[in-house]
Amino acid sequence: MLYRNFTVIQNFDYFARLGGKTNYSYNDYGQVLERVGLQKEFFNKKVKDFSKGMIQKCGIAVAILKDAPAILLDEPTSGLDPKAGFEFIQLLEALRDEGKAILMSTHDIFRAKTVADVIGIMKDGRLVMQKSQDELQGENIEKIYLDFMSGAANHA
Repeated sequence: MLYRNFTVIQNFDYFARLGGKTNYSYNDYGQVLERVGLQKEFFNKKVKDFSKGMIQKCGIAVAILKDAPAILLDEPTSGLDPKAGFEFIQLLEALRDEGKAILMSTHDIFRAKTVADVIGIMKDGRLVMQKSQDELQGENIEKIYLDFMSGAANHA
């Protein structure tokens, strides 16, 4: 959670220091912000005036600054326009390719199907299915999901 009355840079400085990273400069923050796609004109603006997509980008930037080995995301693309959603997923794929573990909960089964290495289906707060992309080759993930939600799927 970012502090809404802080600027982007103030948030970054606070969270980086909290994570023990005390050697970042304004330019370092700027490079990370550019990487996540936030324009320089927003660096010194308060987060409270940002769109959801901009806040998502700032959150990922904090994880990058802290060199987090794992990134946990809850519905990261909900409320994003298609372009922002596409760019956000590209960034997550790049982080995954750098060795970061990314755990994402989403109702967007189509996006999950295209970007996830492993897909799990939850029902009533329980994991009822977990399969790798290889195991799902040739399967209709939408039908699998609907079968689990309707109770028609085998829970063995």
